[in-house]
Amino acid sequence: MVRFALLCLSILALGGCASFPDDGPASRQVVKDAHITGDKHYDLVKLDYRVAQEVAANPPAPLSTLAGAASAGRLGLIGDGDILSVSIFQPNSETSMSMSDPGTESNGKSGGLGGLPALLVDDAGHVTVPYGGQVEVAGLTPGEAALAIKQALKGRLISPQVIVNVQSSPANSVTVLGEVKTSGLIRLTPNNDSLINVIATAGGTGRPIGDVVVSLTRQGHTTSAPLTLVMSDPAQNVRLAPHDQVRLIYEPRKFSTFGALTKNAQTLIEDDSLSLAGALSKLGGLDSNNANPSEVMLFRFERPEVARALGLAVDPGAARVPVVYRLNLREPTGFFVAQRFEVQPDDIIYVPHADLAEARKFFELVTEVSNVGYDVALTTLIK
Repeated sequence: MVRFALLCLSILALGGCASFPDDGPASRQVVKDAHITGDKHYDLVKLDYRVAQEVAANPPAPLSTLAGAASAGRLGLIGDGDILSVSIFQPNSETSMSMSDPGTESNGKSGGLGGLPALLVDDAGHVTVPYGGQVEVAGLTPGEAALAIKQALKGRLISPQVIVNVQSSPANSVTVLGEVKTSGLIRLTPNNDSLINVIATAGGTGRPIGDVVVSLTRQGHTTSAPLTLVMSDPAQNVRLAPHDQVRLIYEPRKFSTFGALTKNAQTLIEDDSLSLAGALSKLGGLDSNNANPSEVMLFRFERPEVARALGLAVDPGAARVPVVYRLNLREPTGFFVAQRFEVQPDDIIYVPHADLAEARKFFELVTEVSNVGYDVALTTLIK
């Protein structure tokens, strides 16, 4: 009796050590739980052509938008901190117009100013011009600033002609940061004032555009939208305003896989879109020795509008509806459906083990336990 008890304990201990891997629920358990009345945790939906088309017809709507953030303000106005290049011309007897050097006489009639050193617009919006004193230029265009300087020189130079150019203009720039090749200040101009133009001027992003969110901050208020939406919807490509802050944020899209697959991992969606067929092949496909190809399942918190389009009951106020899509790859049409069905971020793809594989595991365990039990019994008998 003692020997028999030891044999049983050995078999039980081996059974405990060699228990089946916890790969997830069996397909029948997933189906059973989906049909529990009164306590249903999710809906089970057969994935076919109709379902794939309904989901594709209701693409995810962006959680935020930049539409309405467009600026209508004027660009090119001189502001505090700008650096100006000022040149002053006056009539000459030899030529119709010349630029004189400071302190020289032009045709013996008057002194000229010529090309002045770069002038910085101070905090009060003024520049200091020789013979003209402080001239207010903030809020003016370069042409208007030239007229203001000309007016300040009236009576000191004979018919001066003034040209003003803006060398640098922090007052008309936006700050671009984040996932761009060149961060920094970018000057806005009438032909370079849209969001896409500014991002392109910054060198664009090296990330997949589907993984990038654009954040726009203006006067303490921030709005954001996916870069894919900005690229596809003209209403999102807003006109920027001076002092805007544009930030590109990397938010990688991922899906997870479990069960009888060649590889189980959390995987990046590197392209703009990824089909279910592409996701499975990306991970090496199903485990041919263990997988149940008739029960490929995709777990998703679906949007209410999609759930309603599929004919599912949606609780009032529900933000998301748990759905398990069930695809049969034993049917030839299943592969075409898998090509049409798009994987979304945070999806979970699960392939349960086939019943035959589970049975094989059981018989392997029984054989292993039996062999060990035989060895134990034989050793006991010899002793």
